[in-house]
Amino acid sequence: MRSRSLLLCAAGVLSVVHVVGVLTNEPILRQAEVAALLLLLAYALLAGRLSPRWALPAALAVLVVDASRTMPADPADGRRWQMFWSTAPPDVTVGLRTGLQPTWAALVAVLLLLLMVARWPGRRPSRPILVGLALVAVTVTGYAVLGLVEVRRAASDVAAWRPDDHGWQSDSTLVAAVAILPPLALVLGVLVLAAMLIARGRRLAAGGAGLLAVAALLHLDVALAAHTSLPYSASRGVLFTDAFVVTGSTDAFTLATVPALTIVAELAGYLLLVVGLSGGGPARTRPAGEAAAPAGG
Repeated sequence: MRSRSLLLCAAGVLSVVHVVGVLTNEPILRQAEVAALLLLLAYALLAGRLSPRWALPAALAVLVVDASRTMPADPADGRRWQMFWSTAPPDVTVGLRTGLQPTWAALVAVLLLLLMVARWPGRRPSRPILVGLALVAVTVTGYAVLGLVEVRRAASDVAAWRPDDHGWQSDSTLVAAVAILPPLALVLGVLVLAAMLIARGRRLAAGGAGLLAVAALLHLDVALAAHTSLPYSASRGVLFTDAFVVTGSTDAFTLATVPALTIVAELAGYLLLVVGLSGGGPARTRPAGEAAAPAGG
């Protein structure tokens, strides 16, 4: 018990270190996110009472791989982000990469958790919970549709600049639609996961799934903003993100607010999911006549 508590505390500290590094654009410890997820993986392995036992560690292992892939560059290498404005026609494959790159690991992790929780015994969620989650799902889907409408308006402005390219508007809307599919699927997936967890009495884990839905909404806004096809128009079609930034501000700290909030929602969501799932999920199947060990954590 003590060792598991220490693992959680260390994972929380490393998560804070990572968030501060993103906000300041000066990583305190480049490996902080990877180390935090590895500690959560160790916590899940020590718990070891879930059925199937491999599902939660496998989900966390996927997240570790993605965190390693996106680890901040070493400032000593002299590499920095650069932004370019392209006049090339929109490409659907670019839109797909825009949506998948920040969400593929979470999608795989949520799928594994859905398969795990579906095997647990539990009753159907109550009608108010189902109605509430359905309303959230409809609201999020409507929000995505409204975002696409704004993207189409932005593309119309570009088409006015380029009268020789009549396909720009439809292509831009299609690319944006493809880009938002992964984050939208992630939002809907974690809502289903939350409903299943609530029905099985895992409200702490369900809260973690809710935080992942917030992170997915931020990813959805980023996907929309990346395909407005207009320079300096990131605020069009991204109402949710606009609530967290200062309009017209260009300082580095303000621009890093949304990425930092996304990371906070993701890491806090993963931590709550791991604790909520490991702290008393269904025990592994035991031979008849063998007493079950008391739930840990």
